[in-house]
Amino acid sequence: MDYRNFLYQWAVPLLLIAVAGRQLVLSQTQGLSAWHGGGFGMFASVDRDERRLLQVLATDCDGKPLQVELAPPADLVSQQELVRLRTFPDLHRLQALAAQVLEASLQPDASGIYYAHQTMADVAETVCLQQVQVQVWRLRHQRSFGGMWYEPVTPLVEVTR
Repeated sequence: MDYRNFLYQWAVPLLLIAVAGRQLVLSQTQGLSAWHGGGFGMFASVDRDERRLLQVLATDCDGKPLQVELAPPADLVSQQELVRLRTFPDLHRLQALAAQVLEASLQPDASGIYYAHQTMADVAETVCLQQVQVQVWRLRHQRSFGGMWYEPVTPLVEVTR
C-alpha cells in the first residue's frame, strides 16, 4: 500500500479517534462537561453547564461568611466566561476569579446574597473581604435509587489577603 492510499483510507478515521480519545481524557481528568465535547455522555448525562454550580463563598474581615453571586445583576465577569468556567473548569482561571472577587465591590440584596461588581459606582457600602473560596460542582443522578446530588468537579480554590 502506498502512502497516498494510506492517507485517503486512514487519515480521517485516525484523526477522529485521536479527537475522541482527547475528549474522553479531558472529561475524565479535567472536568470537561459531557455536553461540551466530553463524548457521547451528552445523551445519557444530566451534567450540563447550566446545571453546574460555580460556588463562590467569601469571608469578610469580621469572619462572617458571605455567599457571592456572579450571575446578573453582577457584572464582574461575562456570562461567556461563567459558562466557560462551569463547562471546562481550570484551576488557574478559578484562582484568578477568586482574586478578582477578593478585590471586587459587593452589593447585597434583600436575601443576603452579595453580587460582585467591577466598579464602586452602583455600590452603596464597601465590604472588606479577607478570603474567597471558589469551586465547581456537577449534578449527578443514580437511576437505581432515583437520587440526584451535586459533587465537586474541582478542588476548593482559596485566595486570602
